[in-house]
Amino acid sequence: MEIEGRIYHRGEIIDAALEIDGGRIKRVKKYITGAKRIRGVIFPGAIDLHAHFREPGYEHKEDFYTGTMSAAFGGITFVMDMPNTNPPVSDAESFNEKLRTVSRKANVDFSLYFLLNENAQILREHNAAFKLYMGETTGAKGSEVTYVPHSFISVHAELNECIKKESTNLREHDLARPESCEVRAVKTLLGMGKFHIAHVSSVDTVDMCKVGRFTCEVTPHHLLLHRDMPLGSFGKVNPPLRARWIAERLWEELLIGRIDIVASDHAPHTVEEKEEEFSSAPAGIPEVETYVPIFMRLMRMEKIPLRRMVEVLMEKPAELIGIGKGKIEKGYDADLIAMNFKDVRRVRSRDLHYKCGWTPYEGFEAIYPHTVIVGGEYVIEDGEFVGERMGKFVKIEGNKF
Repeated sequence: MEIEGRIYHRGEIIDAALEIDGGRIKRVKKYITGAKRIRGVIFPGAIDLHAHFREPGYEHKEDFYTGTMSAAFGGITFVMDMPNTNPPVSDAESFNEKLRTVSRKANVDFSLYFLLNENAQILREHNAAFKLYMGETTGAKGSEVTYVPHSFISVHAELNECIKKESTNLREHDLARPESCEVRAVKTLLGMGKFHIAHVSSVDTVDMCKVGRFTCEVTPHHLLLHRDMPLGSFGKVNPPLRARWIAERLWEELLIGRIDIVASDHAPHTVEEKEEEFSSAPAGIPEVETYVPIFMRLMRMEKIPLRRMVEVLMEKPAELIGIGKGKIEKGYDADLIAMNFKDVRRVRSRDLHYKCGWTPYEGFEAIYPHTVIVGGEYVIEDGEFVGERMGKFVKIEGNKF
């Protein structure tokens, strides 16, 4: 395959052509005779290190097919799926069974987390990626801290001892799971090893990550939503939405490089589940299809520089887990997305591909990709889904850490 167009390459948008062979970029050149012209701007595909596609056990909310299709329409070409399913991915048997099942349904490339446990040193031979839940949240009760060298360990940092169970609105939910609960959790990890702190919701947590030399991520909802918005239980998430000024401070931390990446924490629940009383409604927000398009629009509005946007959505996530994605360079996987910056649309639930059928970003402006290529094969072309089940499992190698 040979394509040409305006391409994001080494910090700027240039006119160039790509030769693709065996699913990888073979050459980046100024011109290739006969190359297919791709309209708009071509970027590396986005990398999402934090998604819950709910399979196995909760397929009524989402499954791997619909989740990875939604990811593709949102410009994401690689996802890391979390292990708090039913059954949880906690041993080799559950890992291999899930891998067999979802490999037949994947529309983008993917990898899978294990739940961190006492057998992690053995399990890392299957995949050196683990999730540590320090406190109770959807589908997880919290577990003891175990450090596994040469592994990528994503941490849900909240302590059970400071979580209050009951809340009736978003403000109360914020107070029931306060920032201090998150900060204290990260503090307990200091000196134990290398960790990646998921969905930071406090600037104090970011500070603590710097003390521990941990990497960290922030979610779109902790940047773009806040506890005083009229979302009700549809805004309920763990850790909670904070005050607006905290969201603004987290945005500043992202812009200056103190937060490493953005990850979705895509966690869908049905409308019926979210319409339950606030105290019993499940926590989680769907956003794998919306956050890259929203960030593209914010970049065009000069809310985030072009280079920084690519770093946090594409380059740095791939670097953290040691895979050859996230850049348009020789030898990297040919995972590409293209969008027309003038094609600004409003986010609408009815246009999305989630099973859950809703989004808290209704009405936000976004720029969606019209072309998505995974491993040199078209998954979306001219806005149409054409590459069903093109995704492949990518093993996270322990020797990368």
